[in-house]
Amino acid sequence: MKQKQSVIAERRQKIKRLFSNRQILQIAELCELFDVSPLTIRRDLEILENEGFIERFRGGGRLAGEDGPLTPGYMKKRTSMLKQKQDIARYVATLVHPGETVFLNAGTTTMEIIQRIKDEKIIIATNNAHACTVMDACAASLISTGGEYNPRSQAYSGIMATELLLNMSAALCVLGVDGISAEAGISSSHYMEAKINRAMLDRCHGLRVVAADSTKIGKTYNFITSPLTNVNLLVTDSGADSRELERFREQGIEVVLADVFS
Repeated sequence: MKQKQSVIAERRQKIKRLFSNRQILQIAELCELFDVSPLTIRRDLEILENEGFIERFRGGGRLAGEDGPLTPGYMKKRTSMLKQKQDIARYVATLVHPGETVFLNAGTTTMEIIQRIKDEKIIIATNNAHACTVMDACAASLISTGGEYNPRSQAYSGIMATELLLNMSAALCVLGVDGISAEAGISSSHYMEAKINRAMLDRCHGLRVVAADSTKIGKTYNFITSPLTNVNLLVTDSGADSRELERFREQGIEVVLADVFS
């Protein structure tokens, strides 16, 4: 029997209050508390995640903005490994050619790249909500996906953002990632952003690049974006696990250590 919208809204408000008090909740206990199915709770949690209120993980969710087992928020990541990210951005800039459309996803590494390439005569298509703040008086054109805003990652995602990307194509795709491993491929702690990243890979007809500092190498998160077969080049730094990098090379991925290159 279909539930009334008022009942659904009231349940979601109660779930929000529970998260505010306890930070982390499991799907099983929410099902028991509200006497509804796991599918119903998963739908509730998806809505709350799209609002930026929580982050989901397998079996439950946690309040957004709190420290925990997932990835740090945008502001914490902004200054972490900054020199390495700047080296990576410097190298990635050499891959950009005038007249091209470039896909760049959200993240602090890709933000460094955007600042490095904004004076090229290119089109930058991104779900990075910060991109518009650095695009004054520059040669590049910016296409922002818009969509559902996640304040923790400062990114746009959702159907609107994905549909825009699926109606575009690019000569170069550069992805920042939460994790990349030889076993699992590219992964993210955000389900909706994993879908955005996959759309960018799918609509790129040229070079597909992962730009990831050494702390991301060998890591795997809840949501798999893509296997390594969709990656041509990994740009990282010399702090990365050399054994993991060799596994990438064995799978046909070119690896560049940007701090050595620079």
